[in-house]
Amino acid sequence: MGSLNEYIDKRLIISDLKTETKEDAIHVLVEKIFELKSDIFPENLTSSGLYNKVIERENIQTTGLGNSIAFPHARIEKFKDLALAIGISKEGINWKSFDKKPCNIICLMISPQLKPYLILQMMAVLARFLGQQENINKILSGLSSENIAQLIKESSLSTERIVRAKDIMRPVEKYVTLETSVEETTQIMHLNRLDILPVIDDEHTLQGEISCLDIFTYGIPDFFNQLQTISFMRSLDPFGKYFKFKRDLKVKDIYNKNVNEISKDTTLMEIIFEMTTKNKLKLFVVDSGKLIGVIDRFSVIDKILFF
Repeated sequence: MGSLNEYIDKRLIISDLKTETKEDAIHVLVEKIFELKSDIFPENLTSSGLYNKVIERENIQTTGLGNSIAFPHARIEKFKDLALAIGISKEGINWKSFDKKPCNIICLMISPQLKPYLILQMMAVLARFLGQQENINKILSGLSSENIAQLIKESSLSTERIVRAKDIMRPVEKYVTLETSVEETTQIMHLNRLDILPVIDDEHTLQGEISCLDIFTYGIPDFFNQLQTISFMRSLDPFGKYFKFKRDLKVKDIYNKNVNEISKDTTLMEIIFEMTTKNKLKLFVVDSGKLIGVIDRFSVIDKILFF
């Protein structure tokens, strides 16, 4: 894949998408692709079949990445090339996005199954373009399909084969500060099923991380470290009797300063190396010290194996 321009077709841009649900939005965009790009469809693929594939992927996890943008997609066996359709919803559509906000710009992509990186590369390019708020504002100001196509083409964005952290990271939804109590931290972990949380300051600068292991290690009584087994305690009182914290204990008292931090330009291979050889469960993405995203093993599986 070279320039993005070759995949921008004003006929595949709906500047005033009149749908209320993401299912309807996907249906309209799929029909538009089927209408104008039927020559790259395999013979046995219908528009309804393609719709089902996109919805199947959407049901695995939302493609609403936040900041008004969604990237529904599917990889299809024997599909001949990448197809891109864009819908603009001025009212916004509930996409169950990571930031819980409606989506206004829906970029639906279909690619050959044997070229899994095409969608990821296209998504990275569009995300960089739409990462500039002025571009989003222009698109939502009422531009025609032709003008939107021209705006994107004038950006002269090109794709690169290297996948980087900024292309696969997720928004950081939950975090704590140095002054957060350990009690509140454990509640956040429990309610959101998280085992590691980033620790930030008032400027959103990454300070470190706190994990369940940090909390367990602090909470276990000293004498437990000397035991070879606790099988003899089965008949004693519940473990909660021993596992207690001081009421005023805060994150700053037990957090880990040696955070698993990477830059937004860290390559996919470097990410996999960090996670496998160094056994890191989570990597926090920073830009000039500011926390901007998080990558875990599911991120890699989701974006690479399911794209």
